[in-house]
Amino acid sequence: MNKILPALDLVFLSLMVLSLPSFEAPKNIFLVSYLVTRLFSEAQEFKEDIQKWSLWDSLFMVILFTALLSTLFAGFSGLEEWKGFKVFLTAILTGWFLSRTHYTKNQYQFLFKLIILSTIPPLVWGLYEFLIIHSKSTLEIHSVGHVNHSAIYLVMIFGATLAWFLSQLNTKEKVSYLKLPTIILGVLSLVFFIALIIGESRGAVGIATLIGLILFNLLPKKKSIKILGFASILSTLLLATFINANIVQKQIRNQENHNVLAFRDLVWNVSLEASRFHPVLGIGMSNWHFITSEQLKKSVEARGEIFNPHNYRFPGHSHNLYLTALVERGIVGLIVTFLFMIVWAKKLIETFQWTRKSKEGSFLWGGAVSAWIATFGIGLVNTTFHHEHGILACLFLGLYLSYTRLFLKKN
Repeated sequence: MNKILPALDLVFLSLMVLSLPSFEAPKNIFLVSYLVTRLFSEAQEFKEDIQKWSLWDSLFMVILFTALLSTLFAGFSGLEEWKGFKVFLTAILTGWFLSRTHYTKNQYQFLFKLIILSTIPPLVWGLYEFLIIHSKSTLEIHSVGHVNHSAIYLVMIFGATLAWFLSQLNTKEKVSYLKLPTIILGVLSLVFFIALIIGESRGAVGIATLIGLILFNLLPKKKSIKILGFASILSTLLLATFINANIVQKQIRNQENHNVLAFRDLVWNVSLEASRFHPVLGIGMSNWHFITSEQLKKSVEARGEIFNPHNYRFPGHSHNLYLTALVERGIVGLIVTFLFMIVWAKKLIETFQWTRKSKEGSFLWGGAVSAWIATFGIGLVNTTFHHEHGILACLFLGLYLSYTRLFLKKN
């Protein structure tokens, strides 16, 4: 059993990673199989006292416990709070269990690269559907779905791919620049960035640009690579502007209509008012779309103010990670979200110099920092950290936490 469980662990995780952006049912089956296998492994390790409890274990437990409280005592009870909790639970458990694994350096590299490469087939298919046969009106990754969700997913993949590419350049061998795998990685990074521009998500392109500039500034040791990287990103954006790409037209159109935020300010008004309903633990996860205009009117008029229905818009979700946490999980959920964000950032800062010493350390750090920036950056204008892109963020985080826990003290 000691040998079977780790093998099953890696197999189910690999199959889940392969399925994540492409196949809904297999993804769920392999994800549950992985979590169950890890649960047995955790029980066995607990009996043998193999691994000690850490600060991250406490943080993951607090995140899940407070989410459970918000579900048990949901202000809008009997709706979809348990469905929302289940989605949240699988993502957090993925990161938590993965952070406690014992893989080899080669296995960490394999999983990281598999995450990136598994995105290529559904992206190619999405581009074919959108640009060639026009069966889709937007660029979508098959199992990820909605264009904004797909964009969030692609931002993380872009950052991870770029980090993988840059990790290959930190070598004294000049010939490494000309190696075919390195060239392919550079091209692939550019393809993912261009795909984001084609996807027309302005927030995603902005955050991807930020990630690219940060990674080019921090990971390469040679100044020439930094300059070339900055030039590549800015040239791509300038080219998109010059050819008047759809994302540029979209921005201009919204500016002319005085609607740069695409009605998000009206959506945020709903969240801000609804956060008054049940301020401590919220209305329940995934219950935002049950908020009604009548409820808002009652809340506003109870304070002696005049309710204007034109100040609110109901697209189905909050279009903001932090307001989603505030409305659905209350002040408690918002505090935990900020705590998660701060502790994650602290880990990335503290371990940065160490991770630059090895190729796998560099790209694993790059994947984790890309997931952080995408989750909490795009989270300002969209609802991040749920479903596929929530799982993806936890995959990058879990891999990095596990890698640093096993190898940081050995170097």
